[in-house]
Amino acid sequence: MPSVEPRVITRLGSHAEKEYVEKTGRLLDGLIIGANLVESTPGATGSLIVKLGGDTTSLRYYVDPMTYAFGLYVDPDTGRLRSDLDWIKSEQKVSRKSKQVIRNYKKSYRALAEQYGPPFDTALGRGMAVTWEDLKDDAKAVAACSSVVNYQLQRIKDEFSADPEFAAYAAYVPKPASVFAPYFYIDPRNAAHWEPLVLRLARMTVELKLGVPVHAVICVDESFLADDGFVKRLIEGLPGTGVDGVWLWFSKLKEDEAPEKKLRNLRAIAEALSEKMEVYNMHGGFFSLALCKFGLSGISHGVGYGEQKDVVPVIGQSTPTVRYYLPAAYKRFGVPEIERAFAGLGIRTVADFQREVCSCVVCQGIVSTDLAAFQSFGELRLSTPKSKRLAQTPAAAKRCRYHFLLNRIRERDWLKKASVTDIRKAMQAALPTWGVQPSIQDQIHHLRVWAAVLQ
Repeated sequence: MPSVEPRVITRLGSHAEKEYVEKTGRLLDGLIIGANLVESTPGATGSLIVKLGGDTTSLRYYVDPMTYAFGLYVDPDTGRLRSDLDWIKSEQKVSRKSKQVIRNYKKSYRALAEQYGPPFDTALGRGMAVTWEDLKDDAKAVAACSSVVNYQLQRIKDEFSADPEFAAYAAYVPKPASVFAPYFYIDPRNAAHWEPLVLRLARMTVELKLGVPVHAVICVDESFLADDGFVKRLIEGLPGTGVDGVWLWFSKLKEDEAPEKKLRNLRAIAEALSEKMEVYNMHGGFFSLALCKFGLSGISHGVGYGEQKDVVPVIGQSTPTVRYYLPAAYKRFGVPEIERAFAGLGIRTVADFQREVCSCVVCQGIVSTDLAAFQSFGELRLSTPKSKRLAQTPAAAKRCRYHFLLNRIRERDWLKKASVTDIRKAMQAALPTWGVQPSIQDQIHHLRVWAAVLQ
């Protein structure tokens, strides 16, 4: 059973989040940035990479090429596969002075397609997603692989080089820790074509002999984890591509809700593939991190979200509340849910809180003299004078994010030394205490499942 020291890699969702990375960067194992964010703000992204990754204490970074965005996607309302690329469009004014609005491709994705060239720019031009037939020809497939990985290696450098004032900084742009081969979302309805294509693109990228590690991304619907045939094909087929690593993305998978069968197959994939390559969960939580004892190299997620992610985000949804991460349950809960459990757990003082809930520096600073101060993690306000619903204050969201990041780092460090028995005991420890509190008892069953899978 290969055990490794796990890595926690933070995904930067926007530059509004960079303060979290700047302040915790020395404690993290890496940073992953989507290519659409690079295209939205190439200068700011480049500056951040140079700042965090330009010396001997550098933070490993990766550029996610986001090629899946140009492929087929599942309509979240109907469940149907769509090829119209509508999800990477937005309502845009025809001009600054005009009131006329049209639906068009977002600027970042248009720019990204132009950088990649065929078949990505071709897909936008015709208004239809990249198909497997677009990459059927070997020469076209190799060209696509080359452009995608060259983007990851050169885009930031080129941004500096193009500006005479900052051209000298191009020499300080570090290489990404690895490059990703082009990848696309695989749905059960199109797996026969897309499974072999993604593996083929991974092999072709390796054959470019770039001098840097090449990683594949397996982006599939979470239902594939219940398919033993898929698991077998992946375990047997992926090593043949020659990739140095793989990032697993099971769209919509929620570790705390997944049945034992799916989590066992996730463990099986990690155990088998880790003997031949690095294995990461691209959107994982504590359960995946604990799979380091079975070979998983690490996980990535956002600064306060992203432990699970659907390939296609729900458009038009309001900014979600950043809930409080309860270390004992390895899961987020609403502040009132946790607070209602205080009486049953005998939490009456600040000392009780720090012993039973959390003693990270954020919690020590907030809940320092008054237990009631815990409510500030869930502080609400009306967003505007005309708003009809309360929303979390920015300050409360920030507190929850920092609290989460510090606990995730603490969990990673603990896992490096803990045994599988230690991990299972920690998971089970919350059941007779938190697991019997009426406000959260229905949301804590995952700990039993996790402990069983890790046995």
